[in-house]
Amino acid sequence: MDFVEIDINCQGELKDILTAELNQLGYESFLDTDAGFRAYQPLKNHNPAILGQLFERYALDTSFKSKKLTDRNWNELWEKTFEPIEIDNQCRIRASFHRSNADFSYEIVIDPKMAFGTGHHETTRQVIEFQLAIDHSGKSVMDIGCGTGILSIMAEMKGAAEIYAVDNDPYAVNNTVENMILNGCKRINVKEGTINDIPPNKRCDLIVANINRNVLLNEIHLYKEHLVPGGQLILSGFYTFDLPVIVKKCEAESLEIEKQSSENQWACVLLTKNKLQ
Repeated sequence: MDFVEIDINCQGELKDILTAELNQLGYESFLDTDAGFRAYQPLKNHNPAILGQLFERYALDTSFKSKKLTDRNWNELWEKTFEPIEIDNQCRIRASFHRSNADFSYEIVIDPKMAFGTGHHETTRQVIEFQLAIDHSGKSVMDIGCGTGILSIMAEMKGAAEIYAVDNDPYAVNNTVENMILNGCKRINVKEGTINDIPPNKRCDLIVANINRNVLLNEIHLYKEHLVPGGQLILSGFYTFDLPVIVKKCEAESLEIEKQSSENQWACVLLTKNKLQ
């Protein structure tokens, strides 16, 4: 699969606004640069006219350029920019070309290729921080929009008995399988699709969904149905200013907020399903 890279020159509040807008348009990953940031989206979804309308609508003094990224270019990019990530002094995320470090309880090897979820993004880090505080032992877990499979791998390392991972991008599914092999995972069941492709009678103790605001709002009621009574749900992939609408939807589904966090205006929330449901 080919991706497009959008290189945008902007700073400050403007950067945050455009990042949020592009996230809603389906851009899946962002990298900071000295002049602003880069956004990435599958080439098949790229629409220069919509980008032009976005900047025109805000009447902002900015500029952007785009270019196609092949698989080879993408891999070269990650090898140049992917540095190991350390989370809560417990988890270290590295690529296969980095040396191992035995000082961490959990070390995850991720070769991202065209899929996303390396621990560099604020949402991925926050979900993992919540996972580190949750007992996964013997539990069943769903990873919705698994990307590189990093959250599923974290779940297995934490002792989950079975993990169901889905993504609607076949490249992400393949990447998840490759990363499962790198980490010696045996209990992750990965398939192409969405939560709608998981049997409706399947119930899990924990669901993680790091996607985007619109998908989450459309699927929260399904997450609830797939949780056992007292089950937990971790949501991320949205901005702090979207938190009220996410919370309102969750409360309407009798999902109780346990904890929330934010980093650089990206939000993450941990919820629990009512034990009587």
